[in-house]
Amino acid sequence: MKRNIIFLAIIVFTISCKEQKSKIKQAEIKIPVTVTKSFEKEFSSSLDFAGTAFANKEANLGTAIPGRIEKVHFAEGERVNKGELLVELSSELYAQALIERNTLQKDFERVSRLREKGSLSEQDFDHVKARYEASVAKTEMMKKNSEIRAPFSGTVVDYIVNEGENYLFAPSLKPGYSMTSGIVKLMQLNILNVEIDVNEKDLSKIHKGQKAGLIFDAYPEKVYEGSIVKIDPILSTISRTAKASIQIKNSDYLIKPGMYAKVSIELPIQKAVFIPAEAIYRQPGTGNDFVFCITDSIAKKIPVKRIYTIDNNIAVQGIESGVTITVAGKTKLNDGTQVIVKNK
Repeated sequence: MKRNIIFLAIIVFTISCKEQKSKIKQAEIKIPVTVTKSFEKEFSSSLDFAGTAFANKEANLGTAIPGRIEKVHFAEGERVNKGELLVELSSELYAQALIERNTLQKDFERVSRLREKGSLSEQDFDHVKARYEASVAKTEMMKKNSEIRAPFSGTVVDYIVNEGENYLFAPSLKPGYSMTSGIVKLMQLNILNVEIDVNEKDLSKIHKGQKAGLIFDAYPEKVYEGSIVKIDPILSTISRTAKASIQIKNSDYLIKPGMYAKVSIELPIQKAVFIPAEAIYRQPGTGNDFVFCITDSIAKKIPVKRIYTIDNNIAVQGIESGVTITVAGKTKLNDGTQVIVKNK
């Protein structure tokens, strides 16, 4: 019995010695790694969007009273100046109103003379004056509804009702543009607005007056410059985006409403800590990024967040500038692993 106890003690002692030697040997193992240092530098980033061109001003011009289109003065595609006569409508109602006004004007002039002589009561004078003033207003209204003039300089792009047809508040049915009733569609095309959808996370990065570069698929070799002139105060509850408008000059009229544009908005210059892309270790099966920082030949696993990429360098949050990090050999490391630097 005593021999068995002694034999068992010897076995336990032997195993314990082997484990101790193994731990000492493992502690002496150092993983070879290649390292570099994080560095800080300034960089300029941008936000990229897809945009669609729209006219700076757009109007479907019509009248308050239905009528027949008598004369069209400009063809589709022609440019017009503000105030120019575009369309004449039938003027029978205007002619009637004008005759009525001329008659009442004579009555008004007559009672005015009688009033000066004291031959007419103030009440009778006021009645004739009111009828005359109402007739003047009616005549002006009928004149406005017998012609259409350009409210701004622009291009005639479409006639919703053609010459000789009756205007009965016909709506424009072209998707993506004004759907209001009218006779002629006028657009200001020498200035265009390019609309983009801005995600809520990027809204804080843009503001009115900010510059943007635009490239249209129709003219890929030319970069147009514009600036943000409007940002919607509300977001879509479906896409969580807000529309922003970028205004550009289109003096050569090459860009047409509806054209697609690639939009790039430059952000202010900022500083960040950069590391090589190969220094980042992504934990398998996750989207979590890490780097292994080396201090006194000991690896420490530090989580980082990517901000921006320039060539093979990535701006990150989570570490400071001047920190020693592993570039090669990181897949063999764990938190606390001893390393030996093998930089060439």
